[in-house]
Amino acid sequence: MLTAFETCPHQFYRVRVLKDVVEEQGEAALWGDRVHKALENRVRDQEPLPEWAAQWEPLAAKFDAFRGRVACEVPVGITKNFKPTGFWDADCWFRAKIDVVVYGRRALDGDYKTGKKKDDFDQIALSAAALMHGCPETQSVLGKYYWLKFGESSTKEIHRDEIPAIWQEFIPRVARLEAAHDNDRWPKKPSGLCNGWCPVKDCSFWKPKRR
Repeated sequence: MLTAFETCPHQFYRVRVLKDVVEEQGEAALWGDRVHKALENRVRDQEPLPEWAAQWEPLAAKFDAFRGRVACEVPVGITKNFKPTGFWDADCWFRAKIDVVVYGRRALDGDYKTGKKKDDFDQIALSAAALMHGCPETQSVLGKYYWLKFGESSTKEIHRDEIPAIWQEFIPRVARLEAAHDNDRWPKKPSGLCNGWCPVKDCSFWKPKRR
């Protein structure tokens, strides 16, 4: 959400706040949903992976050893005072849904990625911090991006004493979003995405895709 707002506040407003523009899911997003669902069913319910997803069986099988400690599509919510709360509760300030969690003193926060690799651990850092707010026994979280297209993973370990620094980094970004909301100021921010990629087609900067 923060990245979407920073890319173009006006697009964020139209799609996420006013909601008068619908951002259609592309083929890549639909494929990602399908893959996530297949892995969720396999890890949580031990339902066999469909033939088209069989290549990921070795990854899914690793979680079998953690039966009773593993959970899928875990909703995590915290308040503005960093207290755990319900995902859809009125006082929920930050939400994360984690693809796969292995609970424990050293927990695992796993995120399946079906697109290209990016060296950006913001999502891991935030979800790990939120997970530890709700799990006092957890002292560190091993965050993992599983790059399914490449059969690789990227890892970053987040320790409990790092939580204040994580929020310190993100709160100024959140404050800018809150200020835009409070002042109802959502400026347009033209970029290459204006060339047919943005769903807000009535924007003065929108252009059709280049052929």
